[in-house]
Amino acid sequence: MKLPLLFRRDRPTIPSANAQDHAERVIAESLRVLGQVCTKVADAIEAQRLERNGYAHNSYLRRMDEREKADDAAKSGPGSAGSAGSGG
Repeated sequence: MKLPLLFRRDRPTIPSANAQDHAERVIAESLRVLGQVCTKVADAIEAQRLERNGYAHNSYLRRMDEREKADDAAKSGPGSAGSAGSGG
């Protein structure tokens, strides 16, 4: 019959497995937080870009080409044959 050694010098593998598990959890959580930070930075850059192009913060985007077509149609007048609103 073998008696367990009371004063073993080597450490069991369970603490090292727990340490590896903890390290993996910390790395995974860090990557998730880094992803959130990157998303916020990307949103800030996009907001600045839109603001430079004339869109106010938290405003809905609108099509500018439709308004330009309406302006062109109004300039050409209702009686002209080459009106922009004649279909196509």
